Amino acid sequence: MKHIFTKISMLSLALLSLSSCDNDDYSEDPIAIATCDDGIMNGTETGIDCGGSCAPCAVPVTPGRRSELYVTNTNASNPSIFKYSISGDSLVTFTTNSTVTEGIYYNATSDLLVQAAAMPSGVLQAFSGTSGVETSTITADFTSSADLTSPREIAVMGDTYVVSDNSDNTFYVYTLSGSGFTLTATIDIQFPVWGIAFRGNDLYAVVDGPGSNELAVFANFAANATTGILNPTKRVTIEGIVRTHGLTYDGTDDVMIMTDIGSAADANNDGGFHMISNFSTKFDALSDGEVLPLSMQVRVAGSNTMMGNPIDVAYDSETNAVYISEVGNGKVLGFTSIGTGGNLTPSFSKDLEGASSIYFSSDETDGQTGMASMNKMTKLYTTSTANGDITIYDGSGATLKTVTSAATGSEGIFYSALTDVLIQGARTPAAQLEYYSAFSGAAMTATASFASATNTNLTSPREIAVYGNKVVVADNASGMLFVYSYSGTAFTLVNSFTPDFVDLTGGTLRSVWGITFKGNDLLAVIDGPGSNELAVFEDFLTTNTTDGSISATKTIGIAGIVRTHGIDYSEADDVLVMTNIGLAAGGAIDGGIHVVQNFNALLTATADGGTIATSNQNIITGAATLMNNPIDVAYDNKTKTVFVVDVAQGAVYAFVNALTQGGNVAPAVNNTLAQAASMYLYNN
Repeated sequence: MKHIFTKISMLSLALLSLSSCDNDDYSEDPIAIATCDDGIMNGTETGIDCGGSCAPCAVPVTPGRRSELYVTNTNASNPSIFKYSISGDSLVTFTTNSTVTEGIYYNATSDLLVQAAAMPSGVLQAFSGTSGVETSTITADFTSSADLTSPREIAVMGDTYVVSDNSDNTFYVYTLSGSGFTLTATIDIQFPVWGIAFRGNDLYAVVDGPGSNELAVFANFAANATTGILNPTKRVTIEGIVRTHGLTYDGTDDVMIMTDIGSAADANNDGGFHMISNFSTKFDALSDGEVLPLSMQVRVAGSNTMMGNPIDVAYDSETNAVYISEVGNGKVLGFTSIGTGGNLTPSFSKDLEGASSIYFSSDETDGQTGMASMNKMTKLYTTSTANGDITIYDGSGATLKTVTSAATGSEGIFYSALTDVLIQGARTPAAQLEYYSAFSGAAMTATASFASATNTNLTSPREIAVYGNKVVVADNASGMLFVYSYSGTAFTLVNSFTPDFVDLTGGTLRSVWGITFKGNDLLAVIDGPGSNELAVFEDFLTTNTTDGSISATKTIGIAGIVRTHGIDYSEADDVLVMTNIGLAAGGAIDGGIHVVQNFNALLTATADGGTIATSNQNIITGAATLMNNPIDVAYDNKTKTVFVVDVAQGAVYAFVNALTQGGNVAPAVNNTLAQAASMYLYNN
């Protein structure tokens, strides 16, 4: 039998040894014997009650980095904010008095948690000191005024808090001071709003609505945040997205992430998200209305992702992880090792019915909003049917340079700073598309190298419109629309269409001329004597895939136009501009331009075959304008200037304050350009 001695003094031990016990009963030194349950490190233990002859000591737990996901939900029966610790794999639930919440933000420095509560009160709620609080019911320390109806997202820059409200397409702007919010501006946005995020002091906003895959930016937002209407600085299309809702931007990795909810009717299977790396370089190069190609993005979607309606997104730049609040399937999802994307399986998945807004917070990533857009510029590219020269002007109309092309006469032009490519439609010596790479480096009067399309299709090109890597050419002689794809070395004919309004017989000539994209929709003027009509082809490239006759979704008239040729649309300002050449014959100064504001709403309100009245237009016409045959037009949303090329006058004109200054006004710019034919405004 082994006797174990504990907590016995040396004196007691000595007395005990003098008692009647035999030495053979103690074969071990009692001082060296360990005890494993007394709360003291003694004997052979290497830790308290562990190690040595006791059970091994547990491996010390090193606390992980603070990596927290804050998620709200629209489940009225569970009015809570959920805080997931990614590194600790734990969940803290804060129960609040708000039954429907969307929009969440946490400031670790001030330990302030803010959410947008739609119900019952329509306010911003601020909760102080939640960092050390376990699951409990919390009460707001202060709130904003009750301004909100249907809030979606919160974006924060310093003490400026912006809430996007989907019910009335409004940005509510608050200033946080001490322990209170002050409403400083109520801004009307001319499109449905949802997700918002800051990049530097620029505010980015998704354009919500069925079939919307657009992203808008409001430059230097706080400085321009005054009550009233505010148009974005730029609005572009993100190719591949069906309908977008959530977005987030991280300045450390310079990555923008946008969600795609797919069809609103399918809440369970068709969602995804798009990652845009090197976002600043790509977005800043795009002109207003341009397309960011899918090839410059990474898309994650498919049955394995469990995304049907990914309503919001957050990003951890330390681990390159994307977190999704998935309202359709009721989950909070995380994706790592994203690589080239595809049908990925989530690495993090938690059930949360009604998951809505999501915000990631860590010491490394908080406040990493990066820098605002820089190096903005405006350049006007023009062609001439007198020669192949490409003349370039700045935003004030001053000539920058002239580059000699391979054509001897051209009409239709486009420039992409994203790829530094210029495309033009050559009429002579052969009807063809010409593609000029590294165009910005072309020297004054130098002939740029090009790769051209075959000339077996085109006969008399007029205007071109570009969507991603697709080029649409309006050919006036054949009355056809040709669609090409371009790869950087060659053009490939994809489709050829004849709009059903085309009639090249007798005296009722009706053909194609000016074209431009409005998002995914193609706008085309109907050329012909007495024609003031505009044809709208919705989802032009996806709806029309079979060669042959095609029909416009809607055809409307623009009152006051005698005969139209040129067209331009500004996504940023929602402004349509069309030219009026008047009578094609004679030398009368009878031309003009028609400017239509709030075009989207007017287009929706005008029935097929209807007309937009002159009362909804600003018309510039008269002898002082010098316009005889204004063949093409471009609109600068930054300065509200309309540029015109007049082929009869051989001039490039500019009319300032074109949204408000109408009638018989003289051009602010009058540059000579023989047989000026077409123009494209690059405006990033």
